[in-house]
Amino acid sequence: MDSSGSPPDPLRDLVDTLRQALAALPLLAAAPAPPSPAATSASTASSAPVCVSPMAQPAPYSGSAEDCNGFLLQCSLVLEMQPHLYSTERSKVAFIIAQLRGQALLWAESLWSQKSPVTQSYASFVDHFKEVFGRPSWDSSVGEELCRLQQGKLTVPEYALQFRTLAAKSGWNEQALLAAYRQGLKPQVRLHLAAYEDTIGLERLIQLSIRVAARMQSCVTEPQDQSPHNTWRDRPTPVSSPEPAPEPMHLGTSQLTPAERQRRLTRSLCLYCGAPGHALPECPIRPPRPMVSTIVPSLPHMKPLTTHGTLSTTLSSVSVVALLDSGSAGNFISGTLCRQLGLRTEATTTPYQVRSITGKPLGRRQVSHSAGPVRLQIGALHVEETTLLVLEESTADIILGHPWLEQHNPILSWSTGEVLKWGDTCFPDCFPDLPVPLSLLPTPLPVQATSIESPSVHQPLQIPACYAPFSDVFCPKRASKLPPHRPWDCAIDLLPGEPVPRGRIYPLSIPEEKAMEEYIKEALEQGYIRPSTSPAASSFFFVAKKDGGLRPCIDYRALNRITVKFRYPLPLVPAALEHLRGATLFTKLDLRSAYNLIRIREGDEWKTAFITPTGHYEYLVMPYGLANAPSVFQDFIHEVFREFLHRS
Repeated sequence: MDSSGSPPDPLRDLVDTLRQALAALPLLAAAPAPPSPAATSASTASSAPVCVSPMAQPAPYSGSAEDCNGFLLQCSLVLEMQPHLYSTERSKVAFIIAQLRGQALLWAESLWSQKSPVTQSYASFVDHFKEVFGRPSWDSSVGEELCRLQQGKLTVPEYALQFRTLAAKSGWNEQALLAAYRQGLKPQVRLHLAAYEDTIGLERLIQLSIRVAARMQSCVTEPQDQSPHNTWRDRPTPVSSPEPAPEPMHLGTSQLTPAERQRRLTRSLCLYCGAPGHALPECPIRPPRPMVSTIVPSLPHMKPLTTHGTLSTTLSSVSVVALLDSGSAGNFISGTLCRQLGLRTEATTTPYQVRSITGKPLGRRQVSHSAGPVRLQIGALHVEETTLLVLEESTADIILGHPWLEQHNPILSWSTGEVLKWGDTCFPDCFPDLPVPLSLLPTPLPVQATSIESPSVHQPLQIPACYAPFSDVFCPKRASKLPPHRPWDCAIDLLPGEPVPRGRIYPLSIPEEKAMEEYIKEALEQGYIRPSTSPAASSFFFVAKKDGGLRPCIDYRALNRITVKFRYPLPLVPAALEHLRGATLFTKLDLRSAYNLIRIREGDEWKTAFITPTGHYEYLVMPYGLANAPSVFQDFIHEVFREFLHRS
C-alpha cells in the first residue's frame, strides 16, 4: 500500500523508472561555450536546444524463439549507444520490458511486480530471458536444417547468408561446415571449387564460391558481339580506344537480322557500320582484332597439339586425329568427315562466325549445323557421347576446344598430345562402372610397386608396444587368407534371358605385364582366384594407386548391366557428420584388402571371370567393380559393428 492507500501498480513503477531516466537527459548535456561579446545580445533571447540523435527502437517482441537473439542484440545496441539514458541496471531492464508485447509482456510483468532478483541485474535478466524464450543450445533442428539446406533456385550469396545464419547456431566444427556447404551448392559451382582444399577455411571458401558464381553469371549474360546497331542512324562515331577484341575462335552471334543483312548486301552497304562506299574488311571504324589462329598454326614449323581417337556411329567407326585447341570456343567436326560417316545434322538456333588470326571470317561459310550424337573414344577406356558443330573447310578431323577441355579436365603431354590423366569429372559418365575415381587413371601408368591388393608378406610387422597383445589383428598373413563363406557372401543374380558378358583383351605395357604376372601369381597362392572355364569373360586392366603403385581392375560394366541390383542403403555424408558434432577425439580403422574379406556366393564365381593375355580366371572373393559390391560391403560392416553404431 502507498500513502494514498491504493495497492502498488507494477506498470506505474516501470513508467516512473523510464520517466526518471528521460528527465536526467538535460542534466547530462554538455554546457554550451560562452558566447562572444558581439553575439551576447542576440543569444540571450533564446538558448540552443539539446540535440539528441536516438537510435531506432527495436521492433516489439512477443516471445518468438526465432527472433529472441536478434531482439536482445538490438536492445543491447541501443543501451550501448545511449548510456546516458540508461545508466542503472534497473533502467536497462525496464527498457527491454517496455519493448515486450503479448505473452512476453505478461511474463515480464509478473517478474517486475514480484521484484524478482533477475530484474535487479541486466546480465541476469538477459540470461533468464534467453532461457525462457531462446532456442535451446542442444536443439538438433538447426543441424537438420543445415543438412537439408540446398542452393536450389537461390543465388550463391543468398545461399551463403542462410548457411552462415544456421552455422552460427549449429555448434558444428569447421570441417563439418565445409563439407555441408560444398554439398549444398549447385553441381556447376561445386565443380569449380573442387580444386580448392578445405584448408582454406569456411569463409574463404564462401567468398570463392560467390566469385565463381558471379563469373559464371557474367559469362552467360554478357553479349558475345560488340558490333554496332543495325541502322545508319545508330552507327557509333569513331573513338580513340577500340573495342576489346573477342577471344580466339569466338562464336559471336550477329546483331543483324536476316532482313537487315540482306538490305545492306543489296544496297552495297558495310555490314559493320551500315555506311556506303566500303566493304566490311575496309570499314574505317571497325577496331583491329589481334588473334591467334585456332585452325592453322601461325608458324609453319610448329606442330599442332593433336591426339588420336575413334569416332563411331551405329553403322560405322573411323580413326580420327583430334586437334586440341584451348582457344576454341566450340567442338567441331569437319564437313568431309561428317558426310563420310553419314551423320545426321540439325540446324543451330543461331549461325556462328569463326574468325582467324586477322579477325577475318575463317572460311566462306558460317557454322550453322551440328552433328550427332556420336561416340568418341580416346584411349582404351575413355568413351563419351557428344554433339559436334560442323565446320566446313577444316583441315582437322575434329577440333576439341575449351568446352571439351573444361568438361574433362585432362592432363596432357604437350610434346605428344597424349592424355596423361583424366579429370575426376569424367567419373562415372565416361567410365560408368570403374571402381575408382578417374584422378587415379593416368595413361601411361607409373609403376612403383607390384604388390597389388594385399600387402607384401616380406614387410616386417611394426606396431606400437601398447598394441602388442593384439598383434594377430595386424598380421598380413591372416588378412591374405581365403575367408570362409558367411551370410554376407556377394550374390550375383542375373536378369533372365540376358547374354553373359564377353570382354576383350586390353594391351598391356611391359611394366604392366610384370605387375599382372605378379598379381595373378599372388592371387592364386592366396586362393583369391582360380583358373576358369566360364562362358563369361570381362576385360582386365590397371589403374594407378595414390602411392604410385598399380591396382588391377576388371571391366564389369557389361556384367553390371544385367545384374539384379542390391539396394542396401549407403551412409549419407551429412548424416555421418551430424553424429560427429561435439566430438574431439577421432580414429580410423583401415581394413586390409577390405573387399577381399567377403566371398562370392557359392555357384556365382563363374560370373566374375576375367580374361588376360595369359589366361582365364574367376574370383572366389569379392573384387572391385561389381555393381553390388558397395552395398554388400556396407551390409557386412553394419552387421559386424551394429552394437557400436550411433553411440556417443
